[in-house]
Amino acid sequence: MTRVSFNITGLSDFEITFQDYCSPCGMQKDCKYGKSNSFTITVSCNELAEAEDYKKTQIMKKIQKEHPDWDWEKSESAAKVKKSQIFSKIWEDKVKSKKEEILCMDSRRTDSMLTSQRGEEWWSEFRKVITKIHQECSRLG
Repeated sequence: MTRVSFNITGLSDFEITFQDYCSPCGMQKDCKYGKSNSFTITVSCNELAEAEDYKKTQIMKKIQKEHPDWDWEKSESAAKVKKSQIFSKIWEDKVKSKKEEILCMDSRRTDSMLTSQRGEEWWSEFRKVITKIHQECSRLG
């Protein structure tokens, strides 16, 4: 059963819904997300491109520190950004940063082993969905 799904909401905008986000959470009574009100984020193709640019800039800075004698083109060709890095940036910005909204993922309030396991499950499902969105964005050009 997939608990994470997406819908196209515009030409290049996608709505990702985390269904029953707090269903296995002992803090469900305090969680505002559940069956009737799913946790939802919006991701655009532009945001994916911006996340890639951000990660590439970070890598470029690191390369330029390590190899100050390299020219721009050599540094740029060495700066490889993996899809997982792009998806991780979106995850950090759009999901993980919402600790107060998503009590079930907040290791400050819930057992860290439990939140870690739950986080891995949600990340795995999120990654499948964001991969499909990334493919769709690539197709859109």
